[in-house]
Amino acid sequence: MGFRDLPLFNEAMLGKQGSRLITRPDYSLCARVLKGRYYPNGSSKTWRAILHGRKVIQKGMIKRVGPGNSINIWRDNWIPGLRTMKPLIQPDNATVQQVDELFVQGTRMWNEQLVRQSFTAIDSEEILKIKPGLRMGEDTLAWNFEKSGMYTVRSAYRLLKAEQSQEER
Repeated sequence: MGFRDLPLFNEAMLGKQGSRLITRPDYSLCARVLKGRYYPNGSSKTWRAILHGRKVIQKGMIKRVGPGNSINIWRDNWIPGLRTMKPLIQPDNATVQQVDELFVQGTRMWNEQLVRQSFTAIDSEEILKIKPGLRMGEDTLAWNFEKSGMYTVRSAYRLLKAEQSQEER
């Protein structure tokens, strides 16, 4: 299979289960069983294993912009072109809190002037590249490292391996 670091591969596999719990809790039989069995009692080995996989999920999950009303600009991951997936700094003059406040009133088009005055140049450029989903009824969670937005063990493993390599430098 080509996986050389089994602990990282295991973490990526556990992240897959956690991803299903987050993104499709009502469709996945596994998610329904785990929720029913282990949410009340977070001390089980199964639940601890899923929590271990949660770390990789937090590193790669992003909110895709639809209406933008559920995305906190400063706390949520939502900018796919940035390594941090959120603005690098919050300028003192920034008054916006939710992504929908950055749209031209009544549309899902960016108010370019407001974006540029509320963020650094790098953040502004990446935000303006985002195409809000015009047909999306709500903002959705997606895996940032796959175009489909679906979590894959392979991309999670690559993320963990790259992170490990940077730590070793």
